[in-house]
Amino acid sequence: MDILMLGAGGVGGYLAAKLVPAGHSVSILARGAHLEAIRDSGLRFVEGETETIVHPEAASDRLSDLPSADLAVFAVKGHDLPELIDMYRPHAGAQTLMLPFQNGVDAPDLLAAAFGEGNTLIGVARIFSNITAPGVVTQYGGTSSFTMGDFSGNQASPRVRNVIQVFRDVGIKVPECADVTVDLWQKFLLFNAVSGATAGARCRFREIRQKPELLDFFHGLVAEADAVGRARGVPLPSDAVEKTIGFWSRLPDDARSSTAHDLELGKPLEVDRICGAVARMGRELGVPTPNSSAVAALLSPWRAGCLAPAPRQGDSANR
Repeated sequence: MDILMLGAGGVGGYLAAKLVPAGHSVSILARGAHLEAIRDSGLRFVEGETETIVHPEAASDRLSDLPSADLAVFAVKGHDLPELIDMYRPHAGAQTLMLPFQNGVDAPDLLAAAFGEGNTLIGVARIFSNITAPGVVTQYGGTSSFTMGDFSGNQASPRVRNVIQVFRDVGIKVPECADVTVDLWQKFLLFNAVSGATAGARCRFREIRQKPELLDFFHGLVAEADAVGRARGVPLPSDAVEKTIGFWSRLPDDARSSTAHDLELGKPLEVDRICGAVARMGRELGVPTPNSSAVAALLSPWRAGCLAPAPRQGDSANR
């Protein structure tokens, strides 16, 4: 299969490292030092004590340099997705399948509007991995899985089954799922809270568990995403909130969201695709989302990146 990785970070890099050795033609859209390292020495994937180096068919920061694809995997941050869709539109084939792996829930809608529902899949990635050095992607402990289905959330169509089989044949776990839309939203319940609380409070899970008021705020973020999903007609299980909180309670104290990590590094934030999206959909549907709206407002100055400079002497507002 000819596969285009639009992004070579924790998700795109992992998938490339699994697919290339099996003989699939994988091309990569990347940029900066990461791209240069991949061109010079290949993409290095680290999983525990095991290292795999793969050389993609092509790697570039320009789509015009990359070949057409049967499958285009959109593995970029949510805030980069609209621009990437516009860039890719002239290069997409009539039958190219679009498979997004983002932290939010609106990627399938954006892709379907651009490329058609028949060419759009829903993807749900569960993996702890990221770029640890130029050209290097590292996976941290635990299992990974990549659930996928068509635009309606079904896995039965021949085109979906073909992609699922390609992934499974190279050792990528793709669970069977009755409705991938539900799975997408169940992940979103967790990520809205993890992203909002750890970025908004500049903390890790430990502090959330230690501070009752912050824990209540976290629970509220889970409940708001659940309420918005149900108002949109997503058939979430009746115990979705409880299961989400139960799963989170077993995660490590030192963990935090990629949003919190990006905030610390001064990188652009996905706030408009996570808490901002919950707040926006809540307004449209008449569902109260006070916690998500608060996080979206507090993080809005940093959505484009760059932390505020440290205060200079005499800059205090309480003179």
